[in-house]
Amino acid sequence: MSLDLIRLCTLGAMPALPQGWWSAWSLAPAMLLPLLALAFHACRPSVKSGLPEGPARGWRLAGLALLALALVSPLCRLAATLAGAHMVQLMVLVAGCALLAVGWAPPRRGSRIALPLTACLHGGLLWLWHLPVVYAATLTGAAVHWVATAALAVASFAFFHRAVHAPADRRGAVLLAVLATLAHTGLLGALLTFAGEPLYALQAPGARAWGLDPLTDQQIAGLVMWVPGGLGYMALALGLAVHWAAQGDRRRRRRAEPEAFASAGPAAPAG
Repeated sequence: MSLDLIRLCTLGAMPALPQGWWSAWSLAPAMLLPLLALAFHACRPSVKSGLPEGPARGWRLAGLALLALALVSPLCRLAATLAGAHMVQLMVLVAGCALLAVGWAPPRRGSRIALPLTACLHGGLLWLWHLPVVYAATLTGAAVHWVATAALAVASFAFFHRAVHAPADRRGAVLLAVLATLAHTGLLGALLTFAGEPLYALQAPGARAWGLDPLTDQQIAGLVMWVPGGLGYMALALGLAVHWAAQGDRRRRRRAEPEAFASAGPAAPAG
């Protein structure tokens, strides 16, 4: 096995170039072992949620599949080579955390500050990662790369976990937090799209290897966050609203059935 395959996806490892990108997998133990441990825990029957166990496990497996796509597949090496692929990787990572959160057990105790705190951490880390100095550090330092990836994954899971399992009295706050995240990540995407010069010079050689101008590569990254990323947050908000409406409708029907039975009274005796 090539030594490059067990190194983290940074500029010092195997790049994903047009002539062989499909073979540039990443088997770095620093990412692979935590992912395998998470998969083992997620597949255990003891991991319960408010959903029936079958659907809950399905959500968790779908989330794990997206995390593997982001961190193990050639997308990981592509993300170190192209700014556009980097943004695709981040959106896949965030989506994987969201699916995991749907199938995971609800929080045991609620806190009114937990939702805004996790929303700020999730959004703040996305902005922090895309500061040019931090972005460069994640591309050149294995430790920084691992910490940034782990921090974003944990913060994203915590945010979505609080959002999808929010109690009824916090649903308005959830929608506000999701829509605020949609707005500010869209702003970040727009800033990257309309920037007049490349901000991430370290990936310029990778962009040129793919026949792209570095500024065009950055614009693709901005559009990925702005449009598909924004649609993802919008889908979450709409999905939660529909789910909550369906829950309310089921509760109303359950309450109406005993009332209808009681109002009908006992059946009249025959004859």
